[in-house]
Amino acid sequence: MVASALRQQSESTPREIRRPRRLARRAALGGSLTAVLTALMLAVTQSAAYAGGPYRWAQYSDVGKRLTVCAQTLDVRSSYGGTSFAQLTSGQTFTVYQNYAEFGSEYVRGFAWGNVNAEGYVQNGWFC
Repeated sequence: MVASALRQQSESTPREIRRPRRLARRAALGGSLTAVLTALMLAVTQSAAYAGGPYRWAQYSDVGKRLTVCAQTLDVRSSYGGTSFAQLTSGQTFTVYQNYAEFGSEYVRGFAWGNVNAEGYVQNGWFC
């Protein structure tokens, strides 16, 4: 009995030591993964607030031109960065009146054609 008790104690000791090492490795990997995902989410959310679309950006040379919308939907706003009152859909057009380059060209002012038919502001970077 004494021998079997010693055997059980000696067998259980390495297992107890190995478990914390595995948990420590998992915690270290999980911690670094969490840090990477957190940094990625912060980068996405912070850049998305001021980023236009992946399409063509309206330039100063586009003032007075009628540009086609490539986004599925594009909000038409009543003021620069204000609340939206309508949406342009893909294929509809927008005539550029003014480009706000001093603000990073985030919004352009103009006339929204299609189902909107009103003046307003749209986010830049969503034109074909």
